[in-house]
Amino acid sequence: MSVCIISVINFAANMACSATRHPTLGTLTARHRYRMELAIYPGREGGPSRRSQIRRAAGAIGAAAKHHAAQLLISAFASPVCFSQACQEATDRAFLIAMAVPLLVAAAAAAYVLRPPPADLTASGRLFEDPATGTRFEAPEGMTPERDKNGELAFRPISYTPWPVDQGYEGERVRIAVGPVGARQLRTYVFARSLPVPSDILTVTLPRPLGVVLEYDERFRRATVVDLIEGTNADQRRKKAALNSDLVKDAVLPGDILRAVTATNFVYPTKALFGAAPPERHIVVYGADKQSWSSVCGALKKGEAKDGDVTLVLERRRPRPPKQPEATVSDLFG
Repeated sequence: MSVCIISVINFAANMACSATRHPTLGTLTARHRYRMELAIYPGREGGPSRRSQIRRAAGAIGAAAKHHAAQLLISAFASPVCFSQACQEATDRAFLIAMAVPLLVAAAAAAYVLRPPPADLTASGRLFEDPATGTRFEAPEGMTPERDKNGELAFRPISYTPWPVDQGYEGERVRIAVGPVGARQLRTYVFARSLPVPSDILTVTLPRPLGVVLEYDERFRRATVVDLIEGTNADQRRKKAALNSDLVKDAVLPGDILRAVTATNFVYPTKALFGAAPPERHIVVYGADKQSWSSVCGALKKGEAKDGDVTLVLERRRPRPPKQPEATVSDLFG
């Protein structure tokens, strides 16, 4: 280790010497250094030549720079050793400050996170909490959040964030199993129709790998199913649905728009933020509306086969009713 440090010191010193850095003048170019050294070390009559004076001045400045560089590197690599009571007290004081400041910051952060909600919001009923993640929501004034028959909040997913919806929010209600892996519970999610034509919101649950090919529309910022990979579960369901129309609602079809998908995400309860408990693997709903293509692909990749099946929320155009044949003259009088 000492050989390594000495080599580093010599390298830095040689670099400092070649740069010819003066403590008060800084690093100078060759032309400006020549003129400045003449001003600092003027020649004397009958003394050495001007060139030798310049060489001597450069050597003195280089030696000083070498000494300063060595001192800086030694102080950086070697811990200080105190030989007096005052020095030891100063070192102990610095150590205590370095340890106390992070602890005080952590305590302040814990107090902020665990602070009680405002009394007026609690009394008015505008503040409510999701028991699964401990997230608190504040309802705007005059808004009553929708709850299902079990008293749980109904959500509208925006990216990975579930947002409560107002009572009477227009849209299709679907039930999706979310929560800790292995202990999911059905929760209500609301999706408003996005197509200008009659459409249906449906959910399809598939095992991994999905076997669904998506294409992203930059204009509408949405992902659409364009194909299914041959031999996968999605392809087999499509073939069964082609033979039995009752199975269409359980199959993914080309043209379906991806509205949401379940993904595996790490949820940090309050205790996990301070190391009291590890983060938990949760199945969450990712809302794909108006999200970037990279974000949608990232959500589709989040999860493993051991986490269970994946639920896709799709919007599908309703098939047009068949046209009635036009009546002919023979039909009218025949």
